[in-house]
Amino acid sequence: MESELIPALAEFSAEIDLDRLPPRVVDRAKTCIIDAVACAFAGYQTGICQMLQRALPLSEGGSQQATNWVEGTRAGYFFAAVHNCLLVHNMIHDDMNESCRGHIGNLVVPTTLAMSEVFGSSGKDVLAAIVAGYEVVGRIAAPAVAHSVERGFRGTSTYGPFGVAAAAGRLLGFESEKLAHAISCAASFSSGLVEPFDRGSMEWRLQNGMALMGGIVAALTAGAGFKSSTSVVTGDSGFLKAFCGSDAIGEIRQSWADSLKTLGEVYEVEKTYFKPFATCGYNQIACDVTLKLVERHGITADQVERIEVKVSPDNKSYPGVAHGGPFASTDEALLSKPFTIAAAVVFGDLQVETYGQGLRNPDLLRIARSTSLEAVEGYSALQTEIRIVTRDGKTHTGDASMADLGRFLPNHESMKAKLEMMAGALISRSRQDRILEEISSLEKRKDASALVGLLRRDK
Repeated sequence: MESELIPALAEFSAEIDLDRLPPRVVDRAKTCIIDAVACAFAGYQTGICQMLQRALPLSEGGSQQATNWVEGTRAGYFFAAVHNCLLVHNMIHDDMNESCRGHIGNLVVPTTLAMSEVFGSSGKDVLAAIVAGYEVVGRIAAPAVAHSVERGFRGTSTYGPFGVAAAAGRLLGFESEKLAHAISCAASFSSGLVEPFDRGSMEWRLQNGMALMGGIVAALTAGAGFKSSTSVVTGDSGFLKAFCGSDAIGEIRQSWADSLKTLGEVYEVEKTYFKPFATCGYNQIACDVTLKLVERHGITADQVERIEVKVSPDNKSYPGVAHGGPFASTDEALLSKPFTIAAAVVFGDLQVETYGQGLRNPDLLRIARSTSLEAVEGYSALQTEIRIVTRDGKTHTGDASMADLGRFLPNHESMKAKLEMMAGALISRSRQDRILEEISSLEKRKDASALVGLLRRDK
């Protein structure tokens, strides 16, 4: 193929041997599963998710069926995977990957678990497929995503089909050439705009489901013998020109070539972080720093006069981040940094249920309106400074150095707590423990479907 990247990623993915992966990589893949499952149970509890279930035929039958998580109903695995993707991503509380500026878990975890039910995949194969999916998305996206986002394309749904195709192909046991055709074919399914975030509309929830479907189609057709263009990514009318622009192609291709030197040494799944707060990845540090300042100085909502925030230009300009209200819906608030910071002051947290409480809270709305954002050249994507000015004339300042970064790289106990917090209303502690145990020992399972059987609410 024209670019060396796709064949190299296909060969790497096809040859992943779980027994030879560093234990920390396998553990991170398991954490990705726990995070996706926890987010799915939380996502199910929103009215928006019920609306999608009524509108879309996600419980259609079929001979090759898999489980719709939480409800425990059955559907064709294609539809089950989409259903579960929508659950996981419903409140953007799912994982974030720094290379693609997006969320890979809601794509590759539902894909691999749904397909494993039909094809009888082992736990080792599921984990290997997840690692492959993250690797392919991250490697392709890392030097390209800044260019594509600037042109209005969303990172997750633009680069996600590549990872789904890789994960599905790895699960189906494709050799490297067939897997390369699957990954290349996925380029034709890239899509999704960031404009909905700027307007607080709802269609962003559908984008990842479409990316997932495209990735599975790319894999299945490659498996049936379809051949994809060898220049689909870098050609004169290819992916890079369409999504990133002609001027960026040379720079991106050189970065891809350089990145191959670390393939098998640096793993994209390890560049994945887990959100303690139900908001955009760009807002996580700001929320944590605000909480620290409020706790340290005993600040209450009625004391706050205004809040000044300094972030990187990319952070401030990402659609929806600078919106200070009013907020007519959850979608208008989900990416808002002023809403995030105000929620931290008023409620001391930002979880899924906070939106229902916060959208009409007068203190939160006042603080959000009084929060200003300044873009600082040279700041990294997550670098943040918060200045809370209180009515007595005092200024309380904090920055990213105050953030508890351990919250974004959870251990077993913290992930157990996240599962309990997000799923506790629907499943018992004993079922939670069984889910965690099944994921913990997944590589020992000859059939991974036992895990999926636990992912339903208690009757």
